[in-house]
Amino acid sequence: MEKKNEKSLKKICAVVRVLFSTAARRYPWFFVLEAVQMLVQAAQPFLGIFITPLLVDELCGRRDIRTLAGYVAVLIVGEMMLNLLYERLSTVLQMYQQRLEDYFTMQTGLHSMGLDFQMTEDKKVLDQLEKAQTGMSWYSGGAYGVAEQVFGFFRNILKMSGLVTVIAMHAPMLLVVILAYVALNALSVSARNKVELEAYGRLAQSNRLFGYFGWQLVDFRFGKDIRLYDARRMLVGRWQQYTRKSSDTWKWQAQKTYPYNLFSGGMALLRSLATYFYAGLLVIRGAFSIGIFTQMISTAGELDNTLNGLVWNVLNLAKRCNYAYEYVLFMEYPEVIPKGDVPVAAGEHRIEFRNVAFAYPGTDKKVLDGVNITVEPGEHLSVVGLNGAGKTTFIKLLCRLYDPTEGEILMDGRNIKEYDYKEYMAQFAPVFQDFRLFGFSIGENITFGGEGQEALERLLKLVELDDMVGKLEKGADTRIFKMFEEDGIEPSGGEQQKLAIARALYKKAPVIILDEPTAALDPIAEYEIYRQFHTLVGEKTAFYISHRLSSCRFCDRIAVFSGGKIAEYGSHDELVQIPDGIYAGMFEAQAQYYR
Repeated sequence: MEKKNEKSLKKICAVVRVLFSTAARRYPWFFVLEAVQMLVQAAQPFLGIFITPLLVDELCGRRDIRTLAGYVAVLIVGEMMLNLLYERLSTVLQMYQQRLEDYFTMQTGLHSMGLDFQMTEDKKVLDQLEKAQTGMSWYSGGAYGVAEQVFGFFRNILKMSGLVTVIAMHAPMLLVVILAYVALNALSVSARNKVELEAYGRLAQSNRLFGYFGWQLVDFRFGKDIRLYDARRMLVGRWQQYTRKSSDTWKWQAQKTYPYNLFSGGMALLRSLATYFYAGLLVIRGAFSIGIFTQMISTAGELDNTLNGLVWNVLNLAKRCNYAYEYVLFMEYPEVIPKGDVPVAAGEHRIEFRNVAFAYPGTDKKVLDGVNITVEPGEHLSVVGLNGAGKTTFIKLLCRLYDPTEGEILMDGRNIKEYDYKEYMAQFAPVFQDFRLFGFSIGENITFGGEGQEALERLLKLVELDDMVGKLEKGADTRIFKMFEEDGIEPSGGEQQKLAIARALYKKAPVIILDEPTAALDPIAEYEIYRQFHTLVGEKTAFYISHRLSSCRFCDRIAVFSGGKIAEYGSHDELVQIPDGIYAGMFEAQAQYYR
């Protein structure tokens, strides 16, 4: 139990440290306003506690109108001023709530984009991201929700100190009754929180699946497939399946927490009966006046609420921090790819794979095994092979999206792990088979905010998109897709691929990587891309992956991958002459369709 409490305390400290330090850098006034509101709330009940008994005793005694009016005026004006101040502070703080939520969402997004790529394909990381997102929004309330509990805790400490002093002066035994009730209620709340935490763990994966199928139902990009393959029934069925799973978890939580809620209600009733009985007995015995009786009743009730609030603050803070701790874990994910600090020399590079083998994390199956190849500066290499031969993995290793399991990759004679990571990544301009365009303008998808209108126009002409863009009212400022603007365009697959090629060329990296760059192009457009291959790539080093072997004629060398190894290597003319060769067989199989 002690270890569990220590672990919970560490989580609370870690969450408060990370969330508050992050929030304070952006919104320091949020904490100042929270502190002022804390003091206002702590002072609010004491005005009535001290003025009300004076009113009651005056009504039971002299009944002086001026005195009564004075007490009433102080009570009304004081409470009005405190309430106005509190409401104003609450309004301002609620505006910070959305700002903080957006800010931490942005921090999560920035960290996600900065993670080593291999972590984005790890199921554990994806689940942790889901926990971080839901833990910071639905369950903990994020920095705002945690701050409310922290400042609420100190507010209740201040209130408790004053209330205990007032009761101890007149009816100290009431403290025993109230503390007993609070202790028992704390056990009930703690048990309820454990159930809620267990339910949260169950919901983490089902919520991600529920969200996935739910979003696919309303995503028009899947419209053709849903209609032509009658996928609606399957998607709705899966959505209902995970909806039921989530609902069953919520139902289980409600059934488990109901007895604890019933127990808390019963204890509150017994506490009220004991308070009235004891305070009334003291009045009958003449221990204090009726005014003090009202003071004891209101103070006892307020202390009861304050102590319960204190327990609630502690338990709820622990619960919220348990949820928000998932954000801390996600943000503290360590780097899995070591980063060097050696600057990369300008110009073209010599790239060498030495006995490179690779197996994806969590598996023992080698996708690549014993790969040895050298690509000279300015050389154009075509990488071919059947599906699953390891072509794309070869490129991922080259770009340091993953590191080899065995062997090493050298650039200019130095292990690529020694180079500055960002500088090394800047050497490559890839167009992957699964590239993505964003809901920004045509120009922004190519330049990502970079400058150079002339360069943009030149590239659009080079990839033969200048006519299409020229016909648009907003030209290159036209948004792609219609998710933000009704007059956005829906480029064809081939047009999207050309935009991706233009993006790679705009980067001006010394190494160009084209992974199935013409897969969505018609034969004529494909021919034009091949015809302009040297114009597009120029003297840069180029890696070219394609299933259409006619593209290999434009490359200096061809590496044929098979079973994770380079089975054949040479020029087109050399490889087609190999009897029963893999490349010769593939080329002949394709060539017969063009004769």
